[in-house]
Amino acid sequence: MLVAAIVIPILFFVFYIIVKRNNASYEKKWKEVGEIKEQLIISGKLERYFVEKKRFYQHRYIWHIQLFLKKDQKVIKVIFEKPAETDSVPFKFLTNDQIKCYGQWDRKTFLANRVLKD
Repeated sequence: MLVAAIVIPILFFVFYIIVKRNNASYEKKWKEVGEIKEQLIISGKLERYFVEKKRFYQHRYIWHIQLFLKKDQKVIKVIFEKPAETDSVPFKFLTNDQIKCYGQWDRKTFLANRVLKD
């Protein structure tokens, strides 16, 4: 009986420390979502876009935005991700706006760190 009175609180404490450490690492990863090296700049006319709020970890969400820019008769797919710190969409552009994206290529998709109205 005395052993259980000592071991059970120690197990709870160890479990608490492990969970707290994991949550801190996921919090750091969540804040780093969408941090892409700005190697190139592409610009074009916004043809269409899709905005989606995705679950990242437990109660943490990210904004996943797909932009389709038209430039010289070609359509370029741009992906922009950002931690969802609020419920308001971080993207306030309209179709046919001139958009400038800073980021890098990942195969046929452009990953953007910043998206600005031109």
